[in-house]
Amino acid sequence: MVQQCSEEISGDSVVKELPVRSTKPSFVWRQEWHELLAFLRKPQRGRGVSVPLSHGWRRILFLLGVDLCFVLLVATPINAILEHWAGLEDKLDFNVRNMFLAVLVAPIIEELIFRAGLRRVGYSLFVGPVLLSLYCAQSFTLIAIVAGVILLAAVVDKILMRRTPVGNGRRFARGRAFIRHYPYVFWFYTVCFGLAHLANFYSTNDRDYLLVFAISAQLGVGCLLGYLRLRQGLASSVILHCLHNSLFVTLLIMFN
Repeated sequence: MVQQCSEEISGDSVVKELPVRSTKPSFVWRQEWHELLAFLRKPQRGRGVSVPLSHGWRRILFLLGVDLCFVLLVATPINAILEHWAGLEDKLDFNVRNMFLAVLVAPIIEELIFRAGLRRVGYSLFVGPVLLSLYCAQSFTLIAIVAGVILLAAVVDKILMRRTPVGNGRRFARGRAFIRHYPYVFWFYTVCFGLAHLANFYSTNDRDYLLVFAISAQLGVGCLLGYLRLRQGLASSVILHCLHNSLFVTLLIMFN
């Protein structure tokens, strides 16, 4: 794009063509790092912003780099210490089938459970907990009880909302409360995501209480996935999740 600039020289009008700066947003690595840190200090739902494809991929690769650094510099040393103190072992059997599930299937399922509701009040309050119970609970009775209680609460909530006049502020009170207490919502699903992976590990010397430190990698990537889901949408967090699992599988195969 160019703009025209007229100058009077010797009575003649001369037209110069000057370049106009592009308004296309650019990706700045340092700025992204500071925004990530600010988000982790106080998670906010914010608003999703449409970005160019190249910008989106740069953010995904940037977060994958942060994830790799965290795994190598923090999670791997912690797990090495746990191997010595708690006899940490993993239960993962990486045959072709399980690798396919870990890299391509599990990310989609887990993102629908732990990240899909981060922008929706109803999903976070009613759908998410039911999916969590289905994913984590081993007792069908417990699943039925949790699902029944949440379903009853959802029905009661729907009835109350329908009986509330449209102009009544109570209809928007839940949404305002959701935004006000959003950090608790974010950290609840992030911590649940990490705890759901405790089943991947066991202790050979009965120090199971130390296994909570073995999920540091899952907690770290859970933060990054939540940040990316809120910035670019669920599809981007699924892609990053697939890349993380591919990286994790590769590292486990190398070290084992």
